[in-house]
Amino acid sequence: MSQKHIEGLREDFDAFNRTGQINIDRLAPDFEMHQAASVIDTAGIFRGRDALQQSLDELQGAFEGLRFEAEKSFEAPAGEIVVFVRVRGRGVGSGVQIDNRIAWVWTFRGVEAIRLVVYEEQAEALEAVGLRE
Repeated sequence: MSQKHIEGLREDFDAFNRTGQINIDRLAPDFEMHQAASVIDTAGIFRGRDALQQSLDELQGAFEGLRFEAEKSFEAPAGEIVVFVRVRGRGVGSGVQIDNRIAWVWTFRGVEAIRLVVYEEQAEALEAVGLRE
């Protein structure tokens, strides 16, 4: 099942980069997103199928040309899917380019994602799932 999740997430990244929209069909009705504290003032826990899109909409408002690239994806020992993500864009007001590497840790129940934790540091994500760099 993990390979199907990884392939589906890659498709979702591609779709977002083309359209700015995510596929909420993969998200459970009780989906939760846990956002890191310093990611564009969107820290906290967001609930529901629209939570991820709302957060991404906020980021798109702050950055032109916002793109997410899944650089590496794998299954953690307890079954979570870890995705190392490269985020690029340009500040709308400042024009400052961003090029960050973060990590997303997905938890699935069957075919639906029930949780996403966004980490600012890839090492933090690895530690959270019981792995080391």
